Amino acid sequence: MAERILLADDDASILALVTDLLTEEGMAVTAVPSGEEAVRRAEEAPFDLIILDIMMNGMSGLEVCRTIRDRVACPILFLSARDSVKDVVAGLGLGADDYLTKPFALEELVARVRAHLRRQARSSP
Repeated sequence: MAERILLADDDASILALVTDLLTEEGMAVTAVPSGEEAVRRAEEAPFDLIILDIMMNGMSGLEVCRTIRDRVACPILFLSARDSVKDVVAGLGLGADDYLTKPFALEELVARVRAHLRRQARSSP
């Protein structure tokens, strides 16, 4: 069964790029353009990994993480143009498991996603 990934970013080109990349890697990607929709989807169905942009119109990725972290056990990875140490620390402090800055190497994103999925699979009964 394909790993289920929830991807939230309000940049259509990033949504398309990451969706295509992870789909080619055999993953099932649900791509949404807003934080509000990410929260709704995360509450409707389980995912193996959630990837969030921080700067989205409406509800930010930080707010999404804060809202769902207590109800979602899967890893959360921030994929954001915000690259200061303060931003990284804030994201990790809210419960994210990883933080990757834009621009990013496609190979690195895939490697991080795979690493989190492996860790998640080992910890699941």
